[in-house]
Amino acid sequence: MARGAKCTIGVDTGGTFTDLVAYTDGEFRVAKLPSTPDDPARAVVEGVHELGGPRADQHVVHGTTVALNALLSGRTARTALVTNRGFADVLEIARQDRPELYALHPAKPSPLVPRELRFEVNSRIWPKLDGSGYETVARPTKAELARLVRDLRRARPQSIVIGLLHSYARPEIERELARALRPLGVPLTLSAEILPEHREYERFSTAAVNAALEPLVRDYLRSLGARLAPARLSVMQSAGGTLAAERAAEQCARILLSGPAGGVVGAARAAHEAGFERMVGFDMGGTSTDVAFHGARTRLAGEARRIAGHAVGVPMLDIHTIGCGGGSLVEVDADGVLHVGPKSAGADPGPVCYGKSDRLTVTDAHVLLGHVARGAFLGGALELDVERVARAFEKLARRLGTPPHAAAEIVLEVARASMRRALGVMTMQRGEDPRAVPLVGFGGAGGLHAAALAESASMPCALVPRFAGLLSAYGMATADALAERSASVLTLLSRLSARELAARVGELARAARAELLADGQPARAIELEPSADVRYAGQSFELGVPLSRTRGGATPAALVRAFTEAHRALYGFVLDGREIELVQLRVRARVAARVPRADPPRRRASAERARLGERAARFGRHGLVRRTPVFDQARMPPGSGVAGPALIEDFSGTTLVPPGWRARVVGGGHLLLARR
Repeated sequence: MARGAKCTIGVDTGGTFTDLVAYTDGEFRVAKLPSTPDDPARAVVEGVHELGGPRADQHVVHGTTVALNALLSGRTARTALVTNRGFADVLEIARQDRPELYALHPAKPSPLVPRELRFEVNSRIWPKLDGSGYETVARPTKAELARLVRDLRRARPQSIVIGLLHSYARPEIERELARALRPLGVPLTLSAEILPEHREYERFSTAAVNAALEPLVRDYLRSLGARLAPARLSVMQSAGGTLAAERAAEQCARILLSGPAGGVVGAARAAHEAGFERMVGFDMGGTSTDVAFHGARTRLAGEARRIAGHAVGVPMLDIHTIGCGGGSLVEVDADGVLHVGPKSAGADPGPVCYGKSDRLTVTDAHVLLGHVARGAFLGGALELDVERVARAFEKLARRLGTPPHAAAEIVLEVARASMRRALGVMTMQRGEDPRAVPLVGFGGAGGLHAAALAESASMPCALVPRFAGLLSAYGMATADALAERSASVLTLLSRLSARELAARVGELARAARAELLADGQPARAIELEPSADVRYAGQSFELGVPLSRTRGGATPAALVRAFTEAHRALYGFVLDGREIELVQLRVRARVAARVPRADPPRRRASAERARLGERAARFGRHGLVRRTPVFDQARMPPGSGVAGPALIEDFSGTTLVPPGWRARVVGGGHLLLARR
């Protein structure tokens, strides 16, 4: 929580709903509103008003998809690139890798900067042969800079990115160009400021993404900040921490995965309270499903993430997204094959059960099967049209030649098959054994699928957190403040002294601390996490090694030992006698959020007082109608449990406990689902 703020409000804007969680003095309040795609800020402001704001003592932490949606849809600003002579095509040449190895006609994304908006200048520096630094070989003249300004003025870009070779080591060369171009009155993104690292393609691409999004994101955040005044506004970073809105407007490449990151933070906190340090987060919302692995693993450095086909090298959580959510549309093609997603019904018209559409969704299948019923959705605030759902499934059943309830189960099976593949991407394809980690299911529909997916992936159990349907907003309300700094070193460790290493780390630490202090964070609460990217000389990519955990302190010798251990653990071998190179230094400054300690579970607690009654429900394609007990999760005390089949409801969603499973309330009020 920021200095001076008594209340932190986490806001997650999704494709279907906008979720809000307010945290004040150990207590939480929640709100959930339909999203307003025509003006996403409107739902945010309405929700903050519903929670008693905006006020000067409030800190609003926002997770937004504005930047990501713009990049995915191509609605980016007209962007120009200024680079070294001969390097105008770096963005288009890229790395020459093939994301689809066997595609005969691979599709490349359109470059963010078209060829006619790439401008070259006569500027060049390169490393000295003796390794003592860099030397200037050429620099633009005043006449050339004047001509560049005239050419750019005629081109009328909405944003400009400046990317020069080796500017990670000599950032002043980009700053000189920026001073010359500032009279144009156009936003400027400097590659050495957004990503001060070597590998020019990744740096240029990250800067181009930032420049292409900055005008849109800047206008959105400025407008939202004004509408939320006098409350303070921050944005969730893709790396899982908060960032002041003013800084996020300038560094919007850091907030591309803003919304999903909040969910991972909330899921990791819930897993920790339940006694798990590693987990797979499964966030099923209305439009999409996000899967993320959280836990100790060796960090492979040097490879940027690709978002909409564009390399983005700023830190971000490893999240895999598929177009399958509660609002995913059900369609049958000309060959009679049933498809679920990636198209979504969104907030308007929404699923059939909302009463505005006849196009079935995954949520409608749960309604027909009795998993979601009248009066339980959003605490009864939304009355569901069950009869309309039944009529729509009768039509689908005739096309499939099966009873309506079986058609609904088929819809769930197809959706779960897509989600199971996503789980495999984040576990087995990452070298992790799914049998060793729990599944944390959240989002509006996560609790309905958590047990079935955990069983199909042979996972030991599933955890459905408290506030599951609003967990991304909860993660934002309880997120740490975060600032990160990095610098390329590219030096053999044998040539680096302990004093030089400490000096370089100290410089980054001071810059990261200064950012948090400027955002109002207390100095005594700032924690520093230094790390290094290290490789054997000649390797293409490096391993991330935490400096804070090296035995004997952050010295070159300790770094060699830590890297050797990490390399052996990951690859099974080491290269004795090979020189080791320090590629990159990083420092993460963090201020931990203050959250209440989770209540421990009590022995012999009973859930009977939380029982709401029974309703008819089906489980499995050939399952019979069962009178299934229904429980109120908010009234279940820690330590209490129920045997499946059962339905456990809260304000924002329902948890399905299948036959043969049992649910127990553990620390923090979370539900632990395990086979009996």
